[in-house]
Amino acid sequence: MKGGKMAEEKPKEHESHEHEVKESKTITLKKSTLWGIGVFALVALLVVSIFTGGFGIMKSSGNAVANNGNTGNSGTASAGDASIFTANPNLYPSLGPSNAKVTVVEMADFQCPYCALASGLPNWTSQYTSQYGDLVGSAGKAEQLAQQGQIQFIFVPLSFLDNPSDTSGPESTQAAQAGFCALQQSNDLFWKMHDAIYQASTGPSEDTGKYSISNLKAIAAGISGMDTSKFNSCLDSNSTLSQVQQVMSQVQQAGFQIATPQFLVNGKSVQASWASIQAAINAA
Repeated sequence: MKGGKMAEEKPKEHESHEHEVKESKTITLKKSTLWGIGVFALVALLVVSIFTGGFGIMKSSGNAVANNGNTGNSGTASAGDASIFTANPNLYPSLGPSNAKVTVVEMADFQCPYCALASGLPNWTSQYTSQYGDLVGSAGKAEQLAQQGQIQFIFVPLSFLDNPSDTSGPESTQAAQAGFCALQQSNDLFWKMHDAIYQASTGPSEDTGKYSISNLKAIAAGISGMDTSKFNSCLDSNSTLSQVQQVMSQVQQAGFQIATPQFLVNGKSVQASWASIQAAINAA
């Protein structure tokens, strides 16, 4: 889906399937029927495997996968060490009481279209409700519970969808840096910047220039209470780049796959749909 609309992936898989069936026409009818069933079963298994890891955006420059997590996580104990997320609020900003009974962690990349869907903040996300169900707005609902003091919600700003050929710069990294520049001023301003970055998303695509340095400065300028001079100086100096890099390093060292969005409820991996997140919260 990289660089395009989310709905464009399946036709490519379908074309490949058709090609395999056409090549089997020289076999007798009975054998071709059996072969077709076998191919269908293999393709079905492939699709299942893709959906269990997310919706298959594979970075060409690495092994990171972006996914919407609708069916991918079993809700069993996560292989990663989730304690890192509560240890350092300067790397992992949070909302809600730190002593809450339930802590929800979201790992996300601001450029990730499925993360934007989970936020529910961009105007275009409502167009995908029928396609992606209650993934849409799942993170936003958890954020609201934290604002009400019912849970703690922690945001982990990953940055792995950068395109070296993007003339606007590494937009995932720049957006994460912008978040940390806002956090330098206050936790409240981080969350305002977090929401504003997602609201500025113009569609389910990456590396379009929406998170260029100039656009991020414009986003910050629209936030009440933001010292834009300090923010701009922070962004221009790359003073928060080390924090962005530290997050990526710590998440990998803790044993987590670099995939977005990922959700944890009290350290256990859950699916990205609101039904799954809410069920885990209620069961805690």
